[in-house]
Amino acid sequence: MTGKHVETLSIRGFAPRPHLGAAAHRRALGEHLRQCRIGANLTGKYAARRIGTSAPTVSRLEKGERTEHAGRHATALLGLCGITDRRELSHALSIAAQGERPDVWEPFGGSVARWVQPLLALEPAAQRIMSYEPQLVPGWLQTPEYAQLVMRAGFPDASQKEIEDRAAARVSRLKMFLRAQDPPALVAVMDEDVLRRPAGSPGVMYRQIEHLIALLKGDLRHRISLHIAPLSMGMTGAVGHPIVHLRFADALLSDFVYLEQSESARCVEGEGEAERYQSRIFSLSCMSHPADQTLTQLEDRLDELAVTLS
Repeated sequence: MTGKHVETLSIRGFAPRPHLGAAAHRRALGEHLRQCRIGANLTGKYAARRIGTSAPTVSRLEKGERTEHAGRHATALLGLCGITDRRELSHALSIAAQGERPDVWEPFGGSVARWVQPLLALEPAAQRIMSYEPQLVPGWLQTPEYAQLVMRAGFPDASQKEIEDRAAARVSRLKMFLRAQDPPALVAVMDEDVLRRPAGSPGVMYRQIEHLIALLKGDLRHRISLHIAPLSMGMTGAVGHPIVHLRFADALLSDFVYLEQSESARCVEGEGEAERYQSRIFSLSCMSHPADQTLTQLEDRLDELAVTLS
């Protein structure tokens, strides 16, 4: 039997926006379908049988994973839940169509490691990105030559072409902070030691710091908040691995956390654990130097490197 409160659920609050990426559209539609099915007191197995597909397909659809005939199955499921408003069904089809587009990382193909693909697919839709990086300059803010050194360290057997493609995929992410329509904000924390860790020749780090200074003085100064965690934090601030937390403006998209290891990553979603990681990054930012002091710290380090280069 169709639940009464299904009538109050609407997908029209989520507007199709190509710049958010296909994954965000799939996930928003999937969460809406899940809420409608649960509100209608229907099991996934029963719903799948009634709309002529399999229970795993319904499960993948609700999780925002790619499925064949997503639009057709979505509208059939909504109809089964008692939603017959043409505007609702048409809107769902529009979102499904956006979800069928290539994910933002796909143009780079094999240049993007499979474990980072979920992060790259979702971050364009974030309202706010929070990150902690203990060893490197945050990926969004790296120069191409710095990124190539990082990629070479991670993929020592890759060809130079592969290294350049991987680095290009990483640094291209900066563009989303520059877009005109609802760009995300970035709150990034990196360890002070990052600025002193050798990265190729001294000139590479010199140019990397110049790049950070230009970003913080330029058009992105109101979109990026960069904190430097002092070594004096000691073990209090030790985390040991990068953390990225995504917060979305749309209620149908739950928080997403990306925890990267050397050759893998773990993704955490929803409330609870995701909130704990958000609190962890927030605490690290509070223990770090204030963001308004970062420019001075970067300029001081640039002066030190200039002596080395002279």
